[in-house]
Amino acid sequence: MYHIKKDKRCVKSADAIVAAIEQLLEQKGFMEITVSDIQRASGVGRSTFYRLFDTIDDVVTLVMDKTFEEILCYYERLSFKDFTVHWLETIIASSNRLMNIMGSGRSDLIVRSFRRNLQNAFVAEAEESLKDAYYNFAAFAGTCTSVIATWDELGRKESIEELADIILMSLNIDQITGSGSLAGGR
Repeated sequence: MYHIKKDKRCVKSADAIVAAIEQLLEQKGFMEITVSDIQRASGVGRSTFYRLFDTIDDVVTLVMDKTFEEILCYYERLSFKDFTVHWLETIIASSNRLMNIMGSGRSDLIVRSFRRNLQNAFVAEAEESLKDAYYNFAAFAGTCTSVIATWDELGRKESIEELADIILMSLNIDQITGSGSLAGGR
């Protein structure tokens, strides 16, 4: 897990580490990145890295959490399809990093972060049982990630709107909740 306090030095160091891993993900495979690589690229010492993060996976988790938090702020203003399109646009804009993580066999980091952020945003408002909501969030997160991976493997021919339709059709969203959303009520 990451442990970032709100003081300026911690935030500045965490930001440097995040920038370093984003840069490194453009240059090499996720599984090839070491703490020493991050240390050199960020200028942050090893002890500071381990004070803020337990593992390199935790840095990626922070990056994904921030990405999904930004995406979810649009949810209330958009239809579910438009939200899905916005999610896809944001993720695909950082697709080299995303595909690098997925290609390393670590799509679980992306799915867990997305599912956790969906749960945090919507569980309190869910009309369905908490257990059902968790399964729906997991299904949506997993399906989105898998569709993007498949789209990449097949040469990225479909538009983002077509990908959104594939995701929503695969999950039969209206039948899951009866309202066109994962948590009901929106």
